[in-house]
Amino acid sequence: MSNERGFLWQKFASLFLPSNRLQRYQLYTSEDYLQLPVEVISALSQNTIACESGPDVGLVDIARHQKKGILKVNNSIKVAGQYDWQKPNEDIACGSSTSLYDRDPFTGEINGEPIADCFGICAQKNNAIIMIADGVNWGYKARLAARCAIHGAMDCLNRQLFEKRLSTTKDVFQQIHAAIEAAQQLIYKSEGSLTTLTISIVCPSNRRWLVCSAIVGDSNAYVYSQRRKAVFELTQGSRDLNNERDMRSPGGALGTTMDEKADLANLTYSLMEVEPGDFVFLTTDGISDNFDPCVSGNGASVKTPLLARKSSQSISTSPPVLMTAYERHLFSLNHMYLSIANKGEDMNARDLCNRLLQYVIQLTNEQRQIIEQGIRENEGIQNSARLKFELEMRNKIGKIPGKLDHATIVAYHVR
Repeated sequence: MSNERGFLWQKFASLFLPSNRLQRYQLYTSEDYLQLPVEVISALSQNTIACESGPDVGLVDIARHQKKGILKVNNSIKVAGQYDWQKPNEDIACGSSTSLYDRDPFTGEINGEPIADCFGICAQKNNAIIMIADGVNWGYKARLAARCAIHGAMDCLNRQLFEKRLSTTKDVFQQIHAAIEAAQQLIYKSEGSLTTLTISIVCPSNRRWLVCSAIVGDSNAYVYSQRRKAVFELTQGSRDLNNERDMRSPGGALGTTMDEKADLANLTYSLMEVEPGDFVFLTTDGISDNFDPCVSGNGASVKTPLLARKSSQSISTSPPVLMTAYERHLFSLNHMYLSIANKGEDMNARDLCNRLLQYVIQLTNEQRQIIEQGIRENEGIQNSARLKFELEMRNKIGKIPGKLDHATIVAYHVR
């Protein structure tokens, strides 16, 4: 039997193979993907309908010595498996990124530039590769690490997912594992610093849809279900939901650590069955952390009730709602759902990105205004006066809702 006929027979026979009968929207997660349920998948088509990376040129620019500005791209050359990485489809697949940091009122420059996040999405007719990276700290080395992670992983997946005929979710996870390795190698070779990396692959399975994901760090992945009126997290298995999380530490990272090896302390794989009409979206912590009630000012931790945040314009004197770590997690998901759905359920991938970004921009606006006003009023101060001003400013904005960061999201509409 020829390879082609053998594959067609395998595809036909797979319709009658027993399934693990996943419970829809239940998260199956493990540090070892071999411990996850194995589901038969349908053949993955290679017919690109949307392809985008950003911000700016995203994964296209992985030069070691990156300069300020936007690279002129030559779309006649294939990069990471595609010719043009600026072909979003607002209905199906796209991403967006912004900086929540303050702007210098005298120079006009935004603090924390360049944006050290990167996203990539490649949607085919019946599947999608979605990924996001958040360079740790600031600067070009961090941005380079994030771009290399997306470039290396996307290049690996665009070759391996379609050159090899995959038949199960186990095969998909094997390729995700290889993509993480490829990302690490490219970061190290290009002399980038550290970055998070999250990958989700949406694939068909006999009239069902499965999402296979992996996370290193704290850039989370989610599913928004319009029918269930809820947001589910795909990456929550990477942390203990019953313990307080240190938002300053991603928990793991790719890139230049003590040696060539990545920090895979929280590497976690997950599998979830979703429905047509759902949105799968990935965010950096500039978005996800701002939905935490202790950051948004909607509550306070039972462990640190005195650190509750409140707007300077608030006249409320009622005590904050105290929440455990798990209650904060549930509140965050519900708050994210409300931010997406409160403007109507009829939307596309671009709408979802804009709604979440608009929320975090509005939440952090007061902090930016206070910082910019303080800089204007204290122009020219030096030495001890400058140190005193910076300390007072940190203490002041630390009590106001919101977290300033780079904020990036990428979304796919399951169809």
